[in-house]
Amino acid sequence: MKNILSGKDERLIGLSKKELIQKIGDGCNFYLDHKWSYIVKKYWYGKTRVLYLEFDDNDIVIAQYTISKYGKE
Repeated sequence: MKNILSGKDERLIGLSKKELIQKIGDGCNFYLDHKWSYIVKKYWYGKTRVLYLEFDDNDIVIAQYTISKYGKE
């Protein structure tokens, strides 16, 4: 699976939804939602890294965090 972020510590805070879609794609997220998620990487042993983004009312990223999950969640 291709890594969606070019830099390891790349910050997306401050980008609009349109800028985000141009940079990393829509990732099958519903445009009007205030929370988006992207699968960053899947490992063969079941670990998945997921990027979560939160938007304000003006569709600007206000929070960014990555979580590792194990198994099917």
